[in-house]
Amino acid sequence: MKKGLVEIDWLSISKYSNEEISYFLFLEGKTMEAICKIRNLDNAIVQKHIIDGKIKYRFLVHSNDTDELFKSIAKAGKEDKIYFLNSISEDNKNQLIELIRTNYVEMHPKDKEVAVWILGELNEKSSLNILIKASVHKFINVRRMAVSAMGKLGDLRAEGALLRALEDENPQVISYAIKSLGKIKSEKAIVKIKYIYENTDKQYIINAAQSFLLLMGQIEI
Repeated sequence: MKKGLVEIDWLSISKYSNEEISYFLFLEGKTMEAICKIRNLDNAIVQKHIIDGKIKYRFLVHSNDTDELFKSIAKAGKEDKIYFLNSISEDNKNQLIELIRTNYVEMHPKDKEVAVWILGELNEKSSLNILIKASVHKFINVRRMAVSAMGKLGDLRAEGALLRALEDENPQVISYAIKSLGKIKSEKAIVKIKYIYENTDKQYIINAAQSFLLLMGQIEI
């Protein structure tokens, strides 16, 4: 049985959790009473299984393809996004990444923000080139998301793009760049970040720079 992007194969029932089995029976149209009898479980337990399943699978159930899935994720709140991406199957993850790779150039800026954020959350190092391109996008939020995502990847290959981001016209982008350079422990960033630390009047940049310089053993408090 298939419901949206959720494919249920009862021949492989051993790979499903107790919660998933109850929820999949619910998706098939079984009543609560029937599920309780089939599973030999109390109503309260089955109800919890179904609620958990609705939370975990809601994006997949209501999406007929990966494009619809991306749009559903884009509309969701941050916590819902994170919960879903933390529980996404390898197959759906790969399809989502491939959609972003294939369509990124043509995406609207708002969708690019989401795409870049997803790549960071999924720690998708193979898509670093997309993040590097996004770090010089004309829209601030795309640049900010890209710089933040590169920090989540913790990949030293992003160092050049992050060093360049220290010269961004937007203070928030600079702040995120400092934090991301800290995550890769960039020796090359020390001189630039020291200069920023001594010359900026933005407290959040001072805080980010101070944390970086402490991490790199350049100052003491």
